[in-house]
Amino acid sequence: MPKKRKKNRKTAQATSAPVVPQVKPIVPIVEAHDWNDDEGFPMTAFREQFARPADAVATVRAGRQWEWTGCIDGSRMRHRVLLFDDGTAAVEQAVFLGPVQESAILCAWHETPEEERAALERSILSALDSLHAAVRPHLEAEIRQARSDNYTAPIPEAFSHAPEPHGSGLPLFGWRLMHRLSPESVWEDTLDVALCNSSLAIGDWSSMYDHIDEARQGGFTHLLRRHGVPAVLCAKCEKPITSRHPRWPGIWTTPSDDGGGPVCEGAGAGSFPPEPRIGWYTDSEFGEPHQPQ
Repeated sequence: MPKKRKKNRKTAQATSAPVVPQVKPIVPIVEAHDWNDDEGFPMTAFREQFARPADAVATVRAGRQWEWTGCIDGSRMRHRVLLFDDGTAAVEQAVFLGPVQESAILCAWHETPEEERAALERSILSALDSLHAAVRPHLEAEIRQARSDNYTAPIPEAFSHAPEPHGSGLPLFGWRLMHRLSPESVWEDTLDVALCNSSLAIGDWSSMYDHIDEARQGGFTHLLRRHGVPAVLCAKCEKPITSRHPRWPGIWTTPSDDGGGPVCEGAGAGSFPPEPRIGWYTDSEFGEPHQPQ
């Protein structure tokens, strides 16, 4: 089973189009369960409503969307039942970008003129294939060691969805597997451990995977550039930046949630300037702008 961790919990391409529209907002049908209490997570959530995947398929055929979304110390995941035009069904197991990847891609998205974004999207998907190829051998090795077998991870498809209604305007990017269902399928057939654990490797909640260069901010930025994605980092704070955000035209800014905006906080290792004896401010309170590498 996927590894259990204890902090910061937040709640193959089909040849025919799914009946469930991909642009439909995510509507959680089942609640995320506490990872420390449910050894079969997220299988426990599935079984609480449906004994078998076939039962869930029958519910979806009756017109009810059924899915689970959540995360465990990593990027967000989604499991949902999809119907296809040929009458078959599958469980989509998806892992979405972590903050390292999303912030870099979001800035590159703003750096790119709108008429060139279709080509940019293809380049991003190619880069995400390369990222997962870099991470996957490490995940396989961990699973083989834990299970003492010759486990080989299936290769997920990098994909994109329409932007969320209240998001940044960036399409949703991630990786997914389609677990095709038969009447004999059980819930264990619908979850790949490596893809689930990849949410930890890219989620940026710990330093467990810092030995993988492509999983770190700098390494991922270089990977994007190799695929023609115009990713830019600040030379001082090393955060992703863009100078083409509509509210900050011509000014380098970052979307980071821990000090985002046009003011660079540097690397955080510098000493504080001397304080004045009587006044409250020094010139440093004006801050410094981001500078591209």
